[in-house]
Formats: sequence, C-alpha cells, structure tokens
Amino acid sequence: MRSRRHALLIVLILIVLPGCASARPVRRDVVIGIVGEPASVFADDPNARIIAAAVTEELVRRDAHDELVARLAARVPTIDNGGLAIVTDDPAAPDGRLVATFELRPDLVWQDGAPLTSSDVRFAWETDRTAPLGSDARWTADRVEGVDVITDRVVRFTYRANERWDGYALAARVLPEHLLANANAAQRAQYAREPVHAGPFAVAAWLPGIGITLSAFKGYALGAPALGRLEIRFFSDRTALLDALRRGDVDVVPSPGLEADLAGTLDRFADGATLQTFYKQSESIEVLRYGPRFADPVLRAAVELTIDRRKLNDVVFDGRAVVPRSYLVAPAWAAADAGPLPPVDPPRARALLLAAGYTRGPFGILEHGGDRFTISILVPAGSPARSDVARLVAGDLVAIGIAADVREQAPEAAAAALASGAFDLAIAPDDASDPQRATDRYRGASGPWFDALAEAAAVAPDRIEKRLLYAALERAWDDARPALPLYQRLQVDVAPRSLAAIDPASDGAPLTWNARDWRFTTP
Repeated sequence: MRSRRHALLIVLILIVLPGCASARPVRRDVVIGIVGEPASVFADDPNARIIAAAVTEELVRRDAHDELVARLAARVPTIDNGGLAIVTDDPAAPDGRLVATFELRPDLVWQDGAPLTSSDVRFAWETDRTAPLGSDARWTADRVEGVDVITDRVVRFTYRANERWDGYALAARVLPEHLLANANAAQRAQYAREPVHAGPFAVAAWLPGIGITLSAFKGYALGAPALGRLEIRFFSDRTALLDALRRGDVDVVPSPGLEADLAGTLDRFADGATLQTFYKQSESIEVLRYGPRFADPVLRAAVELTIDRRKLNDVVFDGRAVVPRSYLVAPAWAAADAGPLPPVDPPRARALLLAAGYTRGPFGILEHGGDRFTISILVPAGSPARSDVARLVAGDLVAIGIAADVREQAPEAAAAALASGAFDLAIAPDDASDPQRATDRYRGASGPWFDALAEAAAVAPDRIEKRLLYAALERAWDDARPALPLYQRLQVDVAPRSLAAIDPASDGAPLTWNARDWRFTTP
C-alpha cells in the first residue's frame, strides 16, 4: 500500500513540475545575413540600405502599402489637415508653389541623447544640396526652394516653382547638426561608418569581415523596439548565405541576398514549418541601356525584335517575373497598361538592318560605317540573376550578328561608366517608385514630346491628371526606345514564421524598414 502511494506521489510530481518550471524566454535577437560588406551605412549599396533602414529615421516614410506615414513628424502635412498649402501670390510661380509645414514629435532625441530639432532638418537639406548631381539626395533636395525653421519643433519647406511633386513629404530628412556641422572629412567618414541617428537601432559594433551588431535604441520616437539586438552577418557569396540559412545560423535573409532565380530551391526548404519566403513585385525594373554605339533607332528596334524577354523570364525566374513594356510598373500608382510585348522576330530585325545599310562581315559579325559590332555588356556585380540574364541577352544578339561578351564591374565603377556613357550595352536597375524621378531620368534622351509631357506631369495639380500624362509618357518612351525593359524585379525575403511584423514593401524599401515592430511570437 505504501509503495503504491509513493508511486502515485512521484507521478503527481512529474506532472506538476513542468508547469512550475519557468517558461523559456522569448528571443530578443535576430541574425540577418547579407552578401558582402558595405563600405558604410550610407553607401549606395542595397546591403547598406538594409542597415540604414534600421539605424536612421525620417520625418515621413512610405509604408508597405505605398502610403505616406508619419515617423519623426507628428503627422503627414496635407491639404486636409492644413499642413500643406499652395501659395499663389509669388510672381515667380504663376501656377503656385507647394509649401509644407512639418511639426516634429515632442521630446525627440538623437541616439547620443542630444535633442533633435528643426535645425537638424534644415541642416540635412543644406547638406543634400551639395550631394553629387544624379544622386537620390541631390535630386530630392533640388525639388525644394528653401527650408525655414519656425520653432524648435516646426519647420517649413517651400518647393520649386509651379511643381506638384507627389512625394513632397519625403524631402524632409534629418542629420545631427551638433556632430556634423564642423566635422572634417575623416570625421564624416567615421560618422558614415558608425552613425548616430534617430532610428530604432544604433550601431554598437562593426567587426570588419564578420558583421555588425545593432542594439535597440530605447529613446526611439515610436517606442522602444521589441527586439534587443540585430546581428548583421557578412557572407562571401549567396551559396555560403544559403548554407547558413539551411543550418539555422541565420534567421532572416532580406532582398537582394537571395534572388528570384532561386525560387525553386527556396520552395523546397524555405516554405516549411520554420521558414517562409515572401515574393513581392517591386517598383523597380532591370533595363538594357544603350551606349553611344547604339544611338541609331533602327539598331535599337532590331535589338528589341531579337531579345526574347519571355524566355529570359522562363529560364532565369521560372516564369515568376513580370516583363514590363515601359519604364513605370505596377503597383506604382502612375503605371498604366502599355499593351502587350511585341513578338520576337529576328528575321524582321535582320531585314531592318539590311535596309538601313548594315552588313555582315567576317564571321557574320554586323558592320556599319566602319563600326564592327564586337561589344561588351556591362553588368554591375552583385546580382547572379542579372548576370545570367546578360548571358542570355548576349546569346540572342548573335542572331543579328552582334558578338557580345559579359563584363561584370563593381557597382561604383559600373555607375561611373553609365554616367559617362563609356559602355556599349549595360544591364542595370531602374527605380520606378517615384514616377517623377523615373521620368526625369530619361529627359533629354526620349525626344521633345517626352520632355514636354514630363514638364506637364510635374506641374499637374492632382493624381487624376498626372495618371493621364504618365500614360502618354509611357507611350512616348516606348516609341523613343531609350532603353529596353527586361524584367520587373521580384523581391525575395526569407524570415522565420515565428517572427511577426515582417512586411515587405513594394517601393524598394529594405525589409528592415519596420524592424522596430519585429517580435518573436514563440520561443
């Protein structure tokens, strides 16, 4: 009898003890894997932007649904709430100027504890005005005529004459004037490496060749992050990154670490009980750009008739990517249906070239006016999918006698070559998230009618009229053929199923744009 009572007591203890034991704590750190190591947080590099999105903050941002949302600002200035006005009493702007008044949230501080004020907003604009021509910062700053500090928490932006920029609220940025106003070149370089900003995470340590530790900033304007730490790990290539993801050494792989050409591989192991893969059409396209040797419209028409863009999509992306007709793409609000792709027709392309005086020389290579079309296709390094597409393009061009080899260059060198026109053909990304900026990129290269429409779209009063003008711009762009759209970039992000609030954005914002909200739902 006593032994049975002892046995019953042991069973009860075994049942009760697990309930009494403390639950495993929910994880508060995330390991993010990227390919390569950026030069700084502010480098023109997709991986740098992944870090910057977690470390920095703006007055207003776009969310995952492409809507403007207030961040450091108390609200988005609009006509309805009185924060945005159209001033019509300026003789220099007969069609009026946009004027936006931003109010900062109360008690904002930088990550070093210093107060963040309207003067930091004006300082950022003044800094951006000196950025290189063609850069994102300079293009945005040039939309603004002046910035006035009204109070420590109120700053007013007066925009360029007669313009109605849809992204007006994105012009207001911040930089710490107390750290950078008198900084020398070395100090600014150090700041770019380990910035003090106003985002939800701060750079705690940067170990070259290994990774970066970002720690939660408890004074963040929207509240302390749910996670305590983000660990950014550098990998030599995407094969090493994919292996780390399989082993569980990495939790999150944001775009562009793993591209859509790996969809089949990801479907086999990253869509199970532990990991999930997000696919989202981004407002960015990859285009074939023409160098000076391809200025002849007949030659460009022949190239378009020869490159099989549907095949590129099927071979590289397993049919998942969209092949665009023009330079604006859905889900961007300004994109219109530009119609179906023209059929691939190499015989017609050859006939066009023959009628225009192009001939076949030794080994069947195309010749015209002493120019022999042995060329290179420039590709910025870092995207295996882009390089695969370039090789398929080179294969298609053989049909019209163009002998092309693919040359990868570091992104900085490729950007310099594209800016100077020192290339034959190039495959490079085009951001289409801001239709006005995407349009400005092709001014002067798409004919006078395109330029006239671009000017009209810039001053159009609302989106209804702008949409009509952008539809006409797309048709004018297609007629001018300043570039050939190859595919719309399919954004691929991998994250644990237990990590809540992962919300990929279509406007090209890094996955970390809302890292403050990330949290594990289970241990």
